Order: sequence, then structure tokens, then C-alpha cells
Amino acid sequence: MFRWHVVSAVFWRNVKQYFSGPLGYLLIVLFVTACSALAFSPQFFANNLATLDQLSEKFPFLLLSVIPAITMTVWAEERKQGTDAILFTLPASDFDILLGKFFSVVAVYTIALVFSLPQVFVLEVLGNPDWGVIASTYLGYWLAGVALLSIGMFASSLTENATIAYVLGAAFCAIPVVLGVYFAGTVSVERFGFDWNLRDFTLGVVPLPNLAYFVAITVFMLYLNLIVISKRHWSRGQQVTLAGQFTIRAVALLVALVSMTFLSSSALSSMWSRLDLTGEKLYTLDEVTLTTLDKVVDDDRQVTIQAFISSEVPRKYVNTKKQFIGLLREFNEYGDRNVEVRFVDVKPNSEEALNAKRSGIEPVGDRSVVGGKVEESDVYMGALISSSIGDATLPFVADGTSLEYELSHALAATIDKKNKLTVGILETDAFFAGPEFEGQRAPWSYESTLDELRNQYKVKYYAPFDLDQFAQPKEEAAEENDATDEPKPQAPDVLIVADPSSLDDGSMDSLVAYLEAGNPAIMMLDPLPFFWAFQYPREVGILNAPKMGRISPRSPYAQYLTTSPMPKSDGGTASKVLSAVGIKWDSGSAAWSVDNPHSAFSGYWPPRLGARWPELYGPYEKAFVWARNNANSIAFNPDSPISNGLSEMLMFYPGSVEAVENGPTNFVPLVQLGPESGITTWDELTIVPKQEQQFLDARTGQLTTETTAARSQITGNDLVIMNSTPGTVVDDKSHVLAAHVTGKDTSKINVVVIADMDFVSDTYLTQQEALNDAMNDRIKQKLDNLVFLQNAIEVLADSDSFVRLRNRRAKPRTLTRLEQVINTFRNKTAKERETVELAVGKELKAEQDKLKKANEGVESNQELSFFQKIQQQGQQAIDAERRFELKKARLDKQLAEDLEELKANERSQITRLETQAQYLAVLLAPLPALILGIIVLWYRKVTEERGIQEDRRV
Repeated sequence: MFRWHVVSAVFWRNVKQYFSGPLGYLLIVLFVTACSALAFSPQFFANNLATLDQLSEKFPFLLLSVIPAITMTVWAEERKQGTDAILFTLPASDFDILLGKFFSVVAVYTIALVFSLPQVFVLEVLGNPDWGVIASTYLGYWLAGVALLSIGMFASSLTENATIAYVLGAAFCAIPVVLGVYFAGTVSVERFGFDWNLRDFTLGVVPLPNLAYFVAITVFMLYLNLIVISKRHWSRGQQVTLAGQFTIRAVALLVALVSMTFLSSSALSSMWSRLDLTGEKLYTLDEVTLTTLDKVVDDDRQVTIQAFISSEVPRKYVNTKKQFIGLLREFNEYGDRNVEVRFVDVKPNSEEALNAKRSGIEPVGDRSVVGGKVEESDVYMGALISSSIGDATLPFVADGTSLEYELSHALAATIDKKNKLTVGILETDAFFAGPEFEGQRAPWSYESTLDELRNQYKVKYYAPFDLDQFAQPKEEAAEENDATDEPKPQAPDVLIVADPSSLDDGSMDSLVAYLEAGNPAIMMLDPLPFFWAFQYPREVGILNAPKMGRISPRSPYAQYLTTSPMPKSDGGTASKVLSAVGIKWDSGSAAWSVDNPHSAFSGYWPPRLGARWPELYGPYEKAFVWARNNANSIAFNPDSPISNGLSEMLMFYPGSVEAVENGPTNFVPLVQLGPESGITTWDELTIVPKQEQQFLDARTGQLTTETTAARSQITGNDLVIMNSTPGTVVDDKSHVLAAHVTGKDTSKINVVVIADMDFVSDTYLTQQEALNDAMNDRIKQKLDNLVFLQNAIEVLADSDSFVRLRNRRAKPRTLTRLEQVINTFRNKTAKERETVELAVGKELKAEQDKLKKANEGVESNQELSFFQKIQQQGQQAIDAERRFELKKARLDKQLAEDLEELKANERSQITRLETQAQYLAVLLAPLPALILGIIVLWYRKVTEERGIQEDRRV
């Protein structure tokens, strides 16, 4: 019979005994200090995440030294001093005494864990931790420690020597700890190790099977402990018989506990058995994912997911790797026997790396600065999903994407290959599908986007006259098919129309009829298609802008740059289709915004355009337009599934659209700029032909004066160069960059209008790379340009089951406060770098001015003949060029040295800051335990001396 007063008496006796001397406090101090040193290791600052991952990785091994120290005296010291005989003469059962002892060591361990909590508050000071993850992590720490305490108590019961008890305890505890590490990758064995069962807790998940695992170990080891302390009741003649009986009982209990653990594991078809404590519910599978997994189970399909993940990844991928592994474990558990996840640890130049490449997993090259050194590595983080129907490959799960969407969508593709949406692409002068030569599509500015679309949808190409067959409303077409029994071609689920302003009258009429029939479409309107600057030499200038006329048929480029010899409909204003859709759009104005969230970002442009931003393509501050939610405005409409959940988009000289007053359609803004934005008109942004302008020579970096008339021969007479000094101002409007337009009353219009084409061109990808470089080794911000396009396609096609999942992305819990201080260092370095570069530029310009002045002096000398002038100018040019090259080489060398010194100073400041934070965290952690220990011991000393007579004091 269980008697709590006996358990309580034994409990308090042991707890007081443990803290009667300095040894207990010293052990807690050492434990807390070790925890803090592991938690705030250099890797913690390298990963830049406010988590306890570094401590969690080593925590089971830390327990191997701490737990035996707590349990070694529990039984051994009692037997050594003979107090066990007194203890067992109490009117109590062995079970009562065992529980009292066990609760006492659990209390000591719990107190030690509580004293380690200051490290959590250090996380709060440094960053933004997820308190749900912290809570589940500490729960895992506590359960793991309790399980090992039962093992340590069993070891202590086998001997009367505390030292031997410590060694035995460490050896016994090492079995489950080492098991998971040594057999990592062999799931059937690894499941019995501490590392496997603790991992979910450190991710923020409390799983029933893992909880059952720790409880099972605790119960079984306590039963063995009970057998050992009960042996004193056995008579000499019953030793063999009772030993056999208790062995059978122990084996039966072990089988029952293992069965309980496996039963709890199989119960995972119900997600109630896994409690997700993360703040953003990262590991609570979405309904779409659950439906996909249920289909796998219901159809009894066998799906294998091979995850190829690098053993060591740079800091920017640490958070992604952690979440990727966590979600795969959820897929593995929920899919039960039908989904098997295999983790392949990929190391450089290994057989696993070769297997990954054979499976379609492509490594991503990475250059990171670690400890002041640039380290290059190949990062593997992809998966091959295989089923009896087919395979799907995730070559690389990029940071900033929805990992659950990537996995769920790929899994759905392997079990259902038929139900792909059809995306049509209309032929226009934007060549969204790429120009066609002799039946073959040539690579073009949208190639990366096309590859992604082809991977997810069926992509078909349509000429404008092809749309006539779909101009009849779908209901009437279906009735006609039923009457004639002759099926007609099906319209694409969604039609992409890039640059409708380039269509001629006949093509425009076909498009309008197609849209009025209720066929969904995405229409991209762009006042200034910037990607042409990236496709052709800079001398060509801007091409095919709506305000420009059609490329002249006389131009040798005409057959490549236009789809029709006829004039543009309505002079390129697209007024017919705008009227049908019920919106207004100015083909000659571009929107821009003051907001620039990335001060270190420097836009990429081809080197042939010069060493600095080519001003002939427009002012730098107007070229890149960022759309994002901030304190002043909401850029993305939270009420539309197309835009809800998006973080940031980048556009290039976009236009703006607005609804026609009392128009035939409903106008829902999707993306808009805040009040700190404005409009740049065509005349302000561009320079008309045949004006004298200065051009930057990409080879020499010198400015030369030419006229646009000479260049206009390349493209006919419609060349336009960008003006470098537009006089725009901020207005008080929220300019809409994208909107969803649907018909009302009799109108059947269903169109998403986007006022930019460049936002999904390869230009956008190059800017994404430039943004990543600007963010250095921090966690990257992935732009949502392509996500927005995919969402629009699926919502228009009424197939938006994956849209919510695609928009669901976790925000990394970084060391935000530390980042703020580091960013001040980097901003200071950037300003100093700009100052140095500007000084070098001035000196080079001074040398150029000297050369120009010398040439002007020779030219103005009337005493020299024409040939003498040419000779002297040539000699002066040679001398000036030599001086210029020598000075340029010297200045370039000095610039490189100055920049390297700035970088070294920046790295030194950051390292010093991180080291200070590390030392403070480690030194402050044990202070509460030390202070409490000193106070308690001082109080005990004072209390003991209070009753001693003065003449008996030493």
C-alpha cells in the first residue's frame, strides 16, 4: 500500500542531506556553467538563431557526467555507512522507500535545470526565441534526465562504493545515449537511442511515442532497482527460484513497455498524439498535406522519401535544415507504414554525394566568411520522392520557401500525374515563351520562370488567332458539344498575356473576346520592359516599350523582336482590353517608392554596361521598386489568397493600375505601394531620339559624347534612351501594382492584372542573387515574385488547395538585437567604403580631365597644321594613357588594401562583440546558484553558532 507520508519523509531526508554541504551547490554550478558554455558556443553565433540547438546536440553526453554524480550516493553511501539497515526497519514498504529516494534525485536534477534557466533569458536579450520551443526542449531535457536517474539509481544499488557506483552509472547510462549516435541512419535501431527521442522535443514537438520511451525506461529501471533492494527478503533456499521468477517478471514488463511504446507510435494516425508547441505551428501539418498523406495510406501506396542533407551547412541554411528534418519526421510518422523517410548524411566527395547527384539532387555552391576566412562548400538539401506511379525530385529546398508546400506538392505529384493545370502563353512582342526559330523555342528572359511553370503545369503556346476558338462562353460551348457530339478544344485553365499593348487590332479583338467569354487570364502591363537592357548590347537601348512604335520592318532585328508587322492597336495604349477589363493604366508612366528595406543592396547589371549603375537606363533610385508590409502601409492584401502571407516582392519600373469609376468589374488590389511613392512620367524618365547624350564606355569607364541619331539605325527610328534626371515627387496615393479584376452583373471577366513584366524575368533572379550577397552570411530573404505568379494561376483556375500552404512560411528566430549592433558596424563600413571609392574616382577623373584639357590645348593652337595636331594629340594620348594606367593601378591597389582593412576591422568588431556576449552568458549563468549556496551555507553556519556558549567557541 502506497503511503505518501513515508515517501515524503524519505524524500526530504535525502534532499536536505544533498544540500547540507557545498558539494550539491558546486555540482549545480558546474552543470549550469557547462550548459551555458555549450549553448553559447561559437557555433551559436555562427548559426545566428535564438535556440538551444548547440546545447541540445551535446546534452545527452553532458548528462553522462552529471546524472551519475547525483545518484552515486543514493544507495551506495547508505550501504557503506550501514544506514540502509535503519532505513529498511521503518514501517514502510521497499516501494515507498524507493519512490522517496527517486523523487529526491529528481528534485535535485529539477533544481539544477531551474538554475540553468538564466540562459533562456540571455536568448531573449540577444534575439527573439520561440518560447514554445524552449518549453518543449526543457521538457525533453527533464524527461531524459529522469530516465537516466533511474538507471543511475540502479547502478548505485549494486555496490557500496560511491566511486564504483559513479562508473557503473556512467557506463549504464551510456548505452541508450551512444546507441542513437552509433546507429544513426539505421532507424530500426536508432529509435531506441536518446538522440532520436530527444530530437522532436528540441524542435518544439511533444510526441507521445517519445514520451512513452522515456517513461518506459524509467519504469523498467525502477523495477530492477526494486528487485535489487528486495533481495534481502529472500531466504538462502529461495535465491534461485525467486531470481528466476523476477527475471521472468522483468522480461514480461520489458515486453509490455516496448509494446506500449510501439502502440503509441502506431497511434500517430491521430495527430492528437503529437503536440506542436512552436509559436507558428511549424510542425502541425496542413489539411492539404494530411489529405495527401491520407490518400497514400488509403490507396495503400508505398512512398519512399530519400532526403540528402549535408552533414555541415553554412549558417544561412541551419534554420532551413532544422525545419526540413522536422517536417520529414512528421511525414514519416503520420504516413505510418506507407511513408518511409531515409535520411542520407552527405559529406563532400563521398559516395553519398555521388548518389545524390544521380538522384537529381543538385548541390548549391556557397561562399561564406567563417572566422575571417572565405570557405567554399557544396550544400546538399533535397529529396527524391518515389512511388509505384513515378518519382518527384526536390533538387534543393531554398531558404525562405514553404518547406511543407514543397514536400506536399512533390508527394502529390508522385501519386497523381494526370491532374495538372494547363497554362497557356500568348505570343506577343514580350516573347514570354521565348522567340521561335524553325519550330524551336530559343532561351529568353523568362527561361527560369518557364522551367518552374513546366515543372508544375502543362504549358502550351497560343497565337492570338487561336483564341477565337475559345471566345464562346464555356456554358454555351458545353451545350453545343452535347448537341453535336463533337468535342472542341479546351481553353487553357489560365492564359498568360505579357505585354498586350504590342498586339495589333485583329489580335486585340481576339483577346478581348476571349476574356469577355469568362476565360481566366493573367495580364502583364509594363510601361518600360527593362529586361531588354539585359538581353542586348547597351547601344540598342530600350526596346518595345508601349509608348514606342513597332520595330521598323527595315531593321535587321525586326524578325527577332516583333511578332507582327502591323501597327500596335490604339498606338500601344491597350485601350480596348483595358476598357473590357474595366481598369485604367497609363502606358507612359512608372511607379516608384521611397521605401528601400535593404540599404546594403546594390542592383546587378551586366558588366558591359559599366562599372557603375548606367544612368542612361534611368536613375538608380527609380529602377528597383520594393513591395512589402511595413509600419506605414500594407503592401499585400491579406484578404486574397493570392497575396496573403507574402513577404516581399521586387519590381522594375512598374506601372500602376486603378479601377474605372462605375466600371463593369470588381477591382481588388493585391499589391500596392504605400503613401511614400510617386509616378515618373515618360517624358521625365526617357530622352527622345536625336538628342546629344553622354555614354559611359564599359571598357574604359570614360564618358564619350554621341548622338542617338547614329544609334537609331540599329532599331529603325524608335530608339529611346533613359533620362538621368527625372523631376518626380512623392504623392499621397497608394499606387496599385497588381489587382484581381472580376466581372459584375453580366460581365464574366476574371483577370489578374500585373503592372510589370520584369518581375518574373531572369532579371529578377539576378537581383535575388545580389540581395543574397548584400545580406552576407545572414539568413536570406527570398523574394515572392514567382510565388505570386503561381498563386494567381491556381486561384484563377479554382485549384487553390496548395496556395495557402505555399504562402505559409516560417520566420527565422534570429539574434535580432545582436544583428542590430552588427548592422551598425556594417553600415559604417559601407559608408567608409563609399568614401574611399569616391576618392579614387575623383583622382581618376582628374587624370581624365588633364587628358581632355591637353587635347583641347592642341586643338586650339592655330600655329599647328592638321597633321601636327593629330601627331601631338596621339603622342599626348599615349603619354596620358600611360600615366592614367599607372595611377589607376596604384589607386586600385590602394583601394583593395583599404577595403580589406575595412573588412578586417568589421570582422574584428563582430568577433569581439560575439566573444563578449559569450563570456557574459557563461559567467552570469552560475551566479544565481553560487549566491543561493553562499546564503544558505552562511545562514546554516550562523544558526548553528547561535546556540553555542561564548566560552566554548574556538
